[in-house]
Amino acid sequence: MTTRSPNFVHWQLRALIIGLIAAVTSVVGAFSNSPQFFHSYLFAWLFWAGLSFGALVIVMMQLLTGGLWGLAIRNLCQATFVTLPLMAVLFLPVLIGAHSIYSWSNYLADGSGYHHKQQYLSLPFFTARSFLYLAGMILLAFLLRKRLFRLQSGAASQSHGAALSAGGLVVYTLSMNFASTDWVMSLDPEWFSTIFAIVFMTGQFLAALALMTALLAAFAPSIEPVIPKKAFHDLGNMLLAFVVFWTYLSFSQFLIVWSGNLPKEISWYLSRRGGWQWLAVGLALTQFLLPFALLLSRARKRNPRTLAFICICIVAANAGVNFWFVAPTFHPGRIYFHWLDGAEFVAVGGFWFALFFRSLKQQPLLVPRSGALSHA
Repeated sequence: MTTRSPNFVHWQLRALIIGLIAAVTSVVGAFSNSPQFFHSYLFAWLFWAGLSFGALVIVMMQLLTGGLWGLAIRNLCQATFVTLPLMAVLFLPVLIGAHSIYSWSNYLADGSGYHHKQQYLSLPFFTARSFLYLAGMILLAFLLRKRLFRLQSGAASQSHGAALSAGGLVVYTLSMNFASTDWVMSLDPEWFSTIFAIVFMTGQFLAALALMTALLAAFAPSIEPVIPKKAFHDLGNMLLAFVVFWTYLSFSQFLIVWSGNLPKEISWYLSRRGGWQWLAVGLALTQFLLPFALLLSRARKRNPRTLAFICICIVAANAGVNFWFVAPTFHPGRIYFHWLDGAEFVAVGGFWFALFFRSLKQQPLLVPRSGALSHA
């Protein structure tokens, strides 16, 4: 089976130009407000890196289950997780601005505060751990991409991909469990939650699945053969399941913290008052209530345009969730948006999409050996 793909050269160039313009604007802004530059950068990096991590999980899950739902977006996911080396390089500004981002680095530097966490919360150890997480994910992406090439050429069987995916999911889970603690939870060194890591990982998977589905729906008219309605229906069911799961985890975390009312747990929510609660309400509407209501309809899940709209809402809401993770730490008690939040989000996203389209133009949109998909 052969597939026809759109020409992505102009999309790659546009993304690169937009990214460069936004990056130059952000650098100019850094000279006037250096701390805000690094605060905004962490939010932007977490969102775009999360898409790359989530796409990696989607492919591993598909190889393990063998479901037809993943064949339609496998190559889109592959083009997404090959951006991981870029995201590793783009993590350097986070390390450079660590003293502006993580309060514990300043307290430990002057010898006061958080003595019981001093050995773990140190910049050298933080840097080494982050390098380990990113190196592990890049190695996993390299091995998985190599295995996918062999699967598509017929040189390997599905079981070989499943074996790598089983071990890869264990590596991912362990890495993101510690990474979520280091990159996000340590923004408030006194806060503690046993559910947050699962919320963090589920959000990555959900955002990546929504973006891949939206892109598939957008490119569907230019793809040969025609993608069957069942593929979109299955992807819609997956989205519905993980929208509910993410909401369940997020509400469970809030309910446990509220009922326990312990100082080391409530600090995270106390800083998210004074207007931040309205952002939480908006996120509940766009990442749960609206997608949940729309995805209950079989007809909407089988309609690529409607499904793409739902997916865009989920992706936008996930960007808001990452902003909710980061921004209130630096502006507790009052909702605050800075133009650098948008500029750096666009800058990192421009570079991310430029590499994404570069990889996508080198391969067909659909898996060449996915004949079963066309008859689904």
